[in-house]
Parts: sequence; C-alpha cells; structure tokens
Amino acid sequence: MRNLHISASGAYKKDMEVLSTALFIVGTVIGAGFISGAELVRFFPSGEFVPPVSVSCLLLCAFLFLFLLLGKRHGGYRKGVRELFGRGAPVVFTLGYCSAFVVSAGMIAALDALAPEYGPLCSACGTVFVCCFLARGTRGLSVLNALLVPLILAFVLVCGGGDKSFSYPVPPANEWNAWGGGAVYAGLNAFLAMPVLMDAGATRKRIFTPALLASATVCVCALFILGSVYREGSAAIRAEMPFLYAMRGNRLFRPVCAVAVLTSLASSLYPLVSLFGEYGTIRRTAARGGVLLAAFALSRLGLGEIVNRLYPLLGAAGVATSAFGSFYEYLFQKRHKKIHGGGEQAEDAGCAHDEVELKDLPSVDDEIPEPRF
Repeated sequence: MRNLHISASGAYKKDMEVLSTALFIVGTVIGAGFISGAELVRFFPSGEFVPPVSVSCLLLCAFLFLFLLLGKRHGGYRKGVRELFGRGAPVVFTLGYCSAFVVSAGMIAALDALAPEYGPLCSACGTVFVCCFLARGTRGLSVLNALLVPLILAFVLVCGGGDKSFSYPVPPANEWNAWGGGAVYAGLNAFLAMPVLMDAGATRKRIFTPALLASATVCVCALFILGSVYREGSAAIRAEMPFLYAMRGNRLFRPVCAVAVLTSLASSLYPLVSLFGEYGTIRRTAARGGVLLAAFALSRLGLGEIVNRLYPLLGAAGVATSAFGSFYEYLFQKRHKKIHGGGEQAEDAGCAHDEVELKDLPSVDDEIPEPRF
C-alpha cells in the first residue's frame, strides 16, 4: 500500500508539472495582441483560416519543444545561446533583448489603451505588480501564469462561444499570406519566449507533453477569437482591438484583457530584468529604471502601430533563429560527435598497433652500464 501511495503521489506530481509548464507556456504566448485579436487578424487573413491556424500551431509546438530541449541540454538561456551560436551569440542576445523591449512597450501601450481615462497610472501599476513576481525568477513567473492564465482561457472558451464564422468575410488579395503569416506567427512567439522557455527547460523533466498541450490550447483559443471577429465582418477587422469589438457590451473583456497583458508583459520583461542581475543594487535599479522609461516612451506609438510595424520584423528574426538553432543542434552537433568519436576510435586503434610486450623490453640492468673504477 505504501509503494502504491508513493507511485500515485509521483504520478500526481508529474501531471501537475506538465499542467503548470503548459500554463507557463500559454501565458508567454497569449498576450494583448492575441486576446484583442489584433495580431491574429494581422497574421491570418485567409478565406478559410482553420488550416493555416492549425499548421501554424503545429509549427509553434515544434519551436516550443526545440527551445525547451535546448534549455534542458545546455543549462538555460545565456549558457545555451553561447554554446549554440558561438561568436554569433552577441547578435542573438541583441535580437532577443530588442524583441523583449518592443513587446514590453506594446504591452504597456495595451494597458493604457484599456483604461485611457487613467493615463499612464494603469500601466505603471501593472508593471510594478509584474516586477514583484519577476523578483523570484522563473518560479515567480510560473506562479503568476498559474493564477492568471485559467481566467483567460475560461473567458475565451465560454464568452467566445456561440455563432462563429470560419471564413474570412472579405476575399484576401493573396491566400498564401495566411500560410506565410502563420509561419511567421509561430516563429515570432517562439522567439519572443526563447529566454523564458530555455530557462524553464533547464529545470523541467518533461517538455514535449507541455509543449503539445500549450500549442493545442493556443490553437483552440485562436479559432474561437477569429471566428467571433470574422462573424462581425469588416467593422471588427478594422478595429484596433477586433475581439473587443466582437465582445462589445461584455463587461468582463477589459479585465480579462488586462490579465492577458500582464502575463505577456511578465514574459517580455523577464530577460530584461535578468540582464542586470549581476549588477550592484544602485546600478541595477538605475539600469532597470532606464529600460522601463524607454519602453514607456516607445509605447506612445500605440499597440496597433507596434503590432503592424514591428511585430513582422520580430517574427522573421524568430523564424531565422529557430531554424538555425534546429539546424545546428541536429546536424552540426551530430556531425561533430561523429567526427570526434571516429577520431578517438582511430587514436585507440593506433595505440593498439603500437603496443609492446613487456618481455620485449630490455631489462633495467641491460640499459645501465656497469660502473668503472
């Protein structure tokens, strides 16, 4: 009975780890651009959007698993990037930090857009709230997502139900834009979440199941949101927050959207906050304050401008980085191990041919001449 209890307890802990990791991942993907429908409409302008969304989420699952695996093998983000990219690591770090900075500015802009009557007070309070959890690293981020993500999913699945349109109401100029946009969307989200995913992968035992569960959840939510927006037609599509237009009259949308913004803001601020972890207290505080002030300045562009102008560039960088990481990990590393292993075998074989029997060696007495007096 005791062994059965221990086995059941171990299985329960594994299941809870899978669930918490999946919620952790979903919280990094579902942000203001997602819950508002702005980035979904931008990346999936398709007559029949279900196939592109499904393929995009399969690609997202592969990218999520890749970065979790790289973090598990290389011990986290900073160490992993250095080992993977070598001399190119500074470029990858620069792209990653710039991307995190842009997304942070977008999330700050989203908080201000949700409560414009309060000005920057709402976004300032939200940023302070998120930083309190980030003080504990990935564990604090995991706790934040475990608390907030179920609220987002419940709202999308319950309130986003009802009649839906599973086709774009206006014939798109180029149907292939949705397929290309879907690939960019998957790379964008994986690339933006790369620091968080690699650091999380270093401490997780199971990584494939959470990646699959998280991507499936994102897929279902994306279909619900797009179906609700496209049912409303062109007026919703052209709105700055299309899903808000579809949910107009629903008092829960703004609080839930604010929750989604906070999870995305936490994920984007994580690498920026971690960047200055080795500084002294005064220097660290000044550096983080400067980054936050710069993000507030960029946020004045507005969420729509940031999504339309800057997100596609980040998505292209994400696809390139993900592809290079996969190519390096599975081709160069494998080839390196094969060559290295072959060299060791050849060296051992050469040593074997050069072995000399002890009996063939001259004795010590034969090598030392007799002393002469």
